[in-house]
Amino acid sequence: MEITVKYFGIIADITQKNEEVFSIDENLNTLKKMQLKLEVNYPKLLVIKYSIAVNKKFLQNDILLEKYDEIALLPPFAGG
Repeated sequence: MEITVKYFGIIADITQKNEEVFSIDENLNTLKKMQLKLEVNYPKLLVIKYSIAVNKKFLQNDILLEKYDEIALLPPFAGG
């Protein structure tokens, strides 16, 4: 099963990517596990605030990831 993770703003600068695809198995099948993997791969994520959206919906709770889910890591938004 594969999911796509998209990066925006400063997060794309940190990862040096706009997106990447991950293979998901029972060791990486929840949003929280994915977030922890990303923070291990990109430790600078630990020192910034960011929001997570799954399939264009902002989430704060852990969920099971499903085939073809799209995760977006978004930096803080500035109002104007």
